Amino acid sequence: MSREDQRADERTDGALLVALRDTGDTMAFELLIKRHERPLYGFIARQLGHRSHARDIYQQTLLTILDRVDTCSSPESFRPWAFSIASNLCRNFRRTQGQRAERPLGEVSAIASRLPDPEQSVAANQTAQRIAEALASLPDAQREVFVLHHYSQLSYDEVAIATGAPLGTVKSRMNAALVQLRALLASLGEDKS
Repeated sequence: MSREDQRADERTDGALLVALRDTGDTMAFELLIKRHERPLYGFIARQLGHRSHARDIYQQTLLTILDRVDTCSSPESFRPWAFSIASNLCRNFRRTQGQRAERPLGEVSAIASRLPDPEQSVAANQTAQRIAEALASLPDAQREVFVLHHYSQLSYDEVAIATGAPLGTVKSRMNAALVQLRALLASLGEDKS
């Protein structure tokens, strides 16, 4: 890696966004996407629950980011801004397709394949599947907040920016999601007895 590449890697998201916006620096765009591709794709996949839909919406998200780079009013808020684009595209897709999140995308088999004991593997597979089903059963707004905060690791303030909801609403949705998930997961424990 050249000295210039190392320096580019150290630039903040805001600096990269400004370079992209002001000079059309495609390397800056590549670095931004490389930094955020896993959490962005993971968020979309958890929202939609279907690999081909998630890939399509992820690609649409990248194109929208590139197309609307001038609309990011605060370059240092690139991350929540990018998630807001992904969130809106997921909402639009669900609305036009009339669908809810489906089962998790390979999470179950990925977890199971790392476990050495077949009994543990089966138990982990069942538990992961029930957790994913519990998450999928949440209302869209609650699932969105939960996934952005816990899986994508956005702060509550960033979640508020990403969803366009007031901070109090984000906290309220998170609380409701946690209450519902706890109840669903408690019943999961009762089913094992």
